[in-house]
Amino acid sequence: MSIASGIRSIGFGATWPYMAIFLNRTLGVPVYFVGVIFTLGSIVSIVFSIGGGALADLIGRKKVLMLGSGISGALFLTVAILLHSSAPTIDIVAVFIFTSAGGSLIFPSANALVADVTSPADRTNGYVVYRIMSNLGWAIGPLSGAFIYDTGIFWIFMLITACSVIQGLMVLFMVKDRWKERRKKESLMKTGKISILSYDRFLIVFTVGTFFLTLVSSQFAVTLPVYIKGSVSFPTSYIGYIYAVNGIVVVIGQYPITNLMKKYPEIISMILGTVAYAIGYLFVGFSSNLLDLMGDMLIITIGENLVSPVMNSIVSKIAPGDKLARYLGFMGMMNSSGRAFGPSVGTFLISLYAFNGLKLWSTMDLFGIAGIAMFLVFSRMLARRVPATKQDALNQSA
Repeated sequence: MSIASGIRSIGFGATWPYMAIFLNRTLGVPVYFVGVIFTLGSIVSIVFSIGGGALADLIGRKKVLMLGSGISGALFLTVAILLHSSAPTIDIVAVFIFTSAGGSLIFPSANALVADVTSPADRTNGYVVYRIMSNLGWAIGPLSGAFIYDTGIFWIFMLITACSVIQGLMVLFMVKDRWKERRKKESLMKTGKISILSYDRFLIVFTVGTFFLTLVSSQFAVTLPVYIKGSVSFPTSYIGYIYAVNGIVVVIGQYPITNLMKKYPEIISMILGTVAYAIGYLFVGFSSNLLDLMGDMLIITIGENLVSPVMNSIVSKIAPGDKLARYLGFMGMMNSSGRAFGPSVGTFLISLYAFNGLKLWSTMDLFGIAGIAMFLVFSRMLARRVPATKQDALNQSA
């Protein structure tokens, strides 16, 4: 599953650093409306995250993974064909908005599958392996995109189409679904209903924190490349080198960071990661050349390394076994909401502050502070929950 994800990431890594610039410079979409387009894409993602999580619990992870891969490949191929045939901008944008549907089906299923094959003690390491392989693709993809971009954006869309198809074939022939289909179906049928949304107060508080965190981290895809293009003078293709740092640092640094944080509660890793995100983006406002921006990406990626594996691990540990994918889908919905608002907020701030980096990034960091506050609340809730659980056990024993 991790190798299949890495192949998919090659295509996405080659594509996403240039998508905002493609919409703005190639298709002539105004900067603010570029953010709106990504917001609409994230709204689509919200819907499919909810449905994808429920579907994965109902029919199995593998089938939903294949469905998501097929949808991604078909939609990106359609974008490539429309672009090659000089179709109206509105048609290209409309299809592009729905390309997020495939990934939203894939993510809760893939994360649930990792949880299915790992024990709670080893789960964080399982997500580390998954992230390292995925980000190996993110290291290769942006470098590939940097070369391909100058030959035509059409070929970048063809690359992501091919990678989506290869991922689907790998899942079909090489991934075994450990989910017990018959037992799960019988369990769901006995309840008399299938709930699409699953949540509890721990899940809500934690995912509200990840929502604020995602508002900051989602500047990665839209606001950051648009800001770099408008404020720093170097060829557009160089942006691929900045984003390649992200993949390389994950591959090299994920294991050391995870091992370093093992001695601390996972929520501490979430808080420190949010701090690193805030510092990294704030430094972007002071950067004026390629090397500075690559250094900023290094800090941002350290934040990503701190939060990404433990985010899924925390949710998987508070979820009932038969609702795992739905809990992950709920988190995906909240994070997609952050990604929905993030690009619009970021591009609005670019327009409001006229590319003033200090004002832009310091304003965005306020959302990071809000996320830290929610993680502290979640930590306090967990501290109260553990003694209560122990006391219940003692009472039952007595």
